[in-house]
Amino acid sequence: MKQVIFIIFLSLIVLTGCDKISSFISTNPDSYVEEGVKFMNSGQYTEAGIRFKSALKKDPEHFKANYAFGGLYKRTEHYDKAVTFLSKAVQIDPKNEEAAIDLAYVFIHQKEYQAAIKVLERLSDNAKNPEVYFYLADSYHRKKDYETAEKWFKKAAKMIPLSNPTLLANTYGLLGDTLLALNKLGDAEKILTDAAKLTKNPLVMAKLGATLFRIGNRFYTEMLKAKNAITAINDEISEKRGSAKKKLKKQKESTLKDLEKKMKFNEGQTNAIIIKAKKYLNEALVVKKGLNPGTKREILYYLGMSHLIVAEYVESRDFLKKFLQNAPKGPEAIAVRKHITNLDELILRQEQEKLDKENKGKGE
Repeated sequence: MKQVIFIIFLSLIVLTGCDKISSFISTNPDSYVEEGVKFMNSGQYTEAGIRFKSALKKDPEHFKANYAFGGLYKRTEHYDKAVTFLSKAVQIDPKNEEAAIDLAYVFIHQKEYQAAIKVLERLSDNAKNPEVYFYLADSYHRKKDYETAEKWFKKAAKMIPLSNPTLLANTYGLLGDTLLALNKLGDAEKILTDAAKLTKNPLVMAKLGATLFRIGNRFYTEMLKAKNAITAINDEISEKRGSAKKKLKKQKESTLKDLEKKMKFNEGQTNAIIIKAKKYLNEALVVKKGLNPGTKREILYYLGMSHLIVAEYVESRDFLKKFLQNAPKGPEAIAVRKHITNLDELILRQEQEKLDKENKGKGE
């Protein structure tokens, strides 16, 4: 009889304890948040939202619940609601870098760049997470304040580990664009070339190659301007007769020399930089592991365009055709088709000129 009573007593203790534990779980916001995060990570967003809402009913000032709920709305691209909860999380814990980064990310997507800057600049003195500096720089870049953007992109680049190639590639890619916007072509080339020595990751190499192409294209554009100016002056001179022609030719002599010098310089720069661009793009294309379809399309496009501006028409056409085979969409694909049509004509013309030259040689 005593044993039976003892067993009943133990059972009551266990049951009472379980009730207390159950009560604790059902009223503890941390538990709701943990359950919600599990649901969110498995794609069960409705269930996750229910858990986060329950946590906030228990404690509206709960940092993790506000941060997680804001993250859920950010993930599902409900940015207005994301701002509400992430702003609350940042208000509760102003030093939390992850919450500030997520809030800035949402503001950037809403094109509220100054709001993103305000959130991140508070942390800019000694932030541990390089994304603070990346999104701060990105915000200034989008506002076209390129000098400030350059400062923060360089800060981010120094901190980003090689184990984060996506952030590294985006940082160097945008830093290159920023330096281009500031017309610091030499700085852009040097920084990107140095960066290429750090990693062989295909995403990073693709971004570096693409940016180097844009630098080369700048020099190519300047070369064409000089070439067209020379042609215009020569046409103007050829229209004159007698003494007027000699006089104009003498007047334009110095200008023509300067233009020819400028044309040759820019042509040399174009060729040298495009060689580097093709090198990095080809290296990225060879490393197939970790190469997503979007990056592959980008590589093929910039390889095609790189060959085009140095008059390697067959190679250009081949890469641009491969680009089209990778199912691109939008106006870029239309532009590429036009390039291919023009390249077909140029290649036929080159072949005909070569044939005419050979026939002329045989005739002689």
